[in-house]
Amino acid sequence: MVRKLIVLLFLVGAAVACKKKPANGGLGSFHYGYFPIQKGNYWIYQAVEISHDENAPVPHDTLMYDLKTEIGDTLYDNEGRMVYRFNRYKRSGMFEPWVLTDVWTTVVDENRAELVEENLRRVSLRFPVKSATLWDPNQFNAMPSMQAFYEKIHKPYSTGWIASDSTVHAVSVKELTLISYQHQYEVYGKGIGLMKKHFKDLQISNFDTLNVKQGKELFLTLLEYGQ
Repeated sequence: MVRKLIVLLFLVGAAVACKKKPANGGLGSFHYGYFPIQKGNYWIYQAVEISHDENAPVPHDTLMYDLKTEIGDTLYDNEGRMVYRFNRYKRSGMFEPWVLTDVWTTVVDENRAELVEENLRRVSLRFPVKSATLWDPNQFNAMPSMQAFYEKIHKPYSTGWIASDSTVHAVSVKELTLISYQHQYEVYGKGIGLMKKHFKDLQISNFDTLNVKQGKELFLTLLEYGQ
């Protein structure tokens, strides 16, 4: 009788434990850690901007600077959501003072990581992070629709300054035509955030990506992060 009671209690305990286990591994399986938001978090990038215009006095103009982004205080947006200020600072060199240039906002809401850039609401990431996840970065703005996707999921990556053993590439567009070339992606590190940004939106000639008529390039490389 005692033995039967012990077995019964064991089975009940096992059943309760199974019920307590989160389905699909819980929220951790969504990998929200690729977009950490906490007040005081900051990131410093080396930024390179290239502006192309074959009719300009300087047809291919390059600007280099340091960019610092920082999670600031919370506020409520026009939808009543609590979001974070996303402060952006620039400096021309490492010995120059930081100058606040923009205040954007950011939030993770309904499995979306959003960034409002100068009133342009974009979806940076969609959760869960897996190969089957697709999304439109311009879902909430008037820009042309895109179909973003993930590749190189949970793979190691290094910027040369910062390394992570678990990163993901979020690809917004990769398209080459006779007269245009678009290649835009971002690399996120788990527990780190944005490690690299690669943006090319170019008008070209005869499929030649080096024969640029007009357009813009922007490259961000993470140098430092912390809180």
